[in-house]
Amino acid sequence: MEKNVFKGYAVRKLILSLTLILVLAVVSESLAAEFRCFSDNLAERVEINLNKADQYDASELIRYSHIDDLKNKFPEGYVSFSSRLDSFFGRGEISLPVKVNLTDAAYPGLSGLKIIRGSYFSNRALEYGRNVAVISRDLAERLFMSMDAVGNEITLFDETYVITGLYEQSKTFVSLLGSDGSEMVYVPYTSYMANGDLPVDTVFIHDRKLGEAGFRRSMTEDILKKELGIKTEAYRIIDYYGADTMASQWLGLFQFLVALWTAFLLLGIAGKLMRKMKDLICAGRKQDYLFEFLKKQHAPILVFTGKLLGLVGLSVILILYTRPRIFIPSDYLPADNIFDLSFYCKRVREAIQASNAMAGYTPTLMEHRLHTTSVVGFLLFILMVSAFVSLNSAMKLSRFLMYPVKRYIVLFVLSSGLSTILLLLIWISGLIDLSIGIKSVALLVLFYSVNILRKGSVRNTSAVRAL
Repeated sequence: MEKNVFKGYAVRKLILSLTLILVLAVVSESLAAEFRCFSDNLAERVEINLNKADQYDASELIRYSHIDDLKNKFPEGYVSFSSRLDSFFGRGEISLPVKVNLTDAAYPGLSGLKIIRGSYFSNRALEYGRNVAVISRDLAERLFMSMDAVGNEITLFDETYVITGLYEQSKTFVSLLGSDGSEMVYVPYTSYMANGDLPVDTVFIHDRKLGEAGFRRSMTEDILKKELGIKTEAYRIIDYYGADTMASQWLGLFQFLVALWTAFLLLGIAGKLMRKMKDLICAGRKQDYLFEFLKKQHAPILVFTGKLLGLVGLSVILILYTRPRIFIPSDYLPADNIFDLSFYCKRVREAIQASNAMAGYTPTLMEHRLHTTSVVGFLLFILMVSAFVSLNSAMKLSRFLMYPVKRYIVLFVLSSGLSTILLLLIWISGLIDLSIGIKSVALLVLFYSVNILRKGSVRNTSAVRAL
C-alpha cells in the first residue's frame, strides 16, 4: 500500500515537472523570438530618447531641423523620429482622447508597426504636409463598426485628417506590460503647424557604421553635443549592441545546465562501463594469458570500447553545442579585477540614483521590450531550474521504485500531450506568439533517455558481468 502511494506521488511529480519545463521553455523561446523579430541587426541600432525636457530650453533640444543633419551623418542607414502629443480624436459628435505620434515615412520600418489595411503615409505626404492619419484596427472598429475606415475623415488639432491606413496593435504579454491603454494615431510631423518649435521625443538610428563602431553611445553623444549643440544630459542614449543575446541568454543558460547535468550522467554511465571492463579483464587474466584473453573476448571488449567512446564523445558534443552566449555591458564589468566588490557596490548605487533621476521617464517601445523580456526571462529561468530539480528527483524516485521502461515512455507522452494543450491555450489567448525551440525539446528528450538508459544499465549489470 505504501509503495503504491509512493508510485502515485512519483508519477504526478514527474508529469507535472516535465510538463512545466516544456511549457516554460517554449514560452521563454517565444519571448526571445518575438524580440528578435522586432528589428534586424540590433548591433547597428541606437535610440535617443528625451528624458528631461522641462529642465532645458527648447533651443537646447533636438528639433526637426536637426534630423537632416543626422541623416547626413548616417547616409547608408535609416534615421527616423517621433514626437507625442495629447489630443482629441473626433468624428461627428464622438470625441476620444488619443496620443498623436508626429513622425515620418521611415517610422514603420524602425518601430515594427504592422499595417493591415490601406497604407502608411508616403514621403510625398510628408513633403507637402498633408493631413493624413494612420489609426489602429481597434479604433476603426470602435468608431466605424468595421475595418472599412480608409478614406474617412476625422478631426485632430481642430483640423480635418483623412485616414490612409490601419495598423494592428500588438496584444502579446510583453506589449500589454508596457501599454498605458491609450490609442496612438500616426500623422506626418509636417501636418502639425507648430512643428518647428516642438522638440523631438525619440530619434531612431539604424546604420552599418554603428555596427562597426567600438563606442556607439559615445560616438552618438559627440555628434549631438559637438556638432548639433544639443544638451545630451536631456536625453537617454540606448545602445542595442548585444540586445538579442541579452533577450535569450537565460534560456541558453538553462539549456547549458541541462546539457551539463546530462553529460554528468553520461560520464557516470561511462565510469560504470570502465569498472565492468576492468572486472572482465581481471577475471579473464586469471584463466588465460592476455593475448589469448583478447582473442576470445574481442567482441565484448570492442562493444565496451565503442560504448565508452560514444558516451564520452556525446558528453563533449553536448557541452560544446550548448555553450551559452552571455552578454554583460562593459559598464558593469571592472577593468582589472572582476572580484572588485567596491566597483559593483558603486554601480548599484549609481543605478539607483539614475533610476531616481529618471522618474517619469517613458522608455521607447524597443527599450521596454528588451527590459521586459530580460526580466521575464530571468523569472522563467528560476522556474525552469526549480522544475528541473523536481524532475530529476522524480526520476530518481521512479528508478528506486523499479518502473518499467514502457511506463517511462508513456509518462513522457502524457507530459508532452499536456504541455501541448497548455501551449495551445496560451496561443489561443493571443498573449504569446509561440515559437518552439528544437534545442530545448531535444535536450529534455536526451536527458529523459539517459535516465532510462541508466535504469537499463543497472538492470543489466548481472548480465554484463556474466560475460
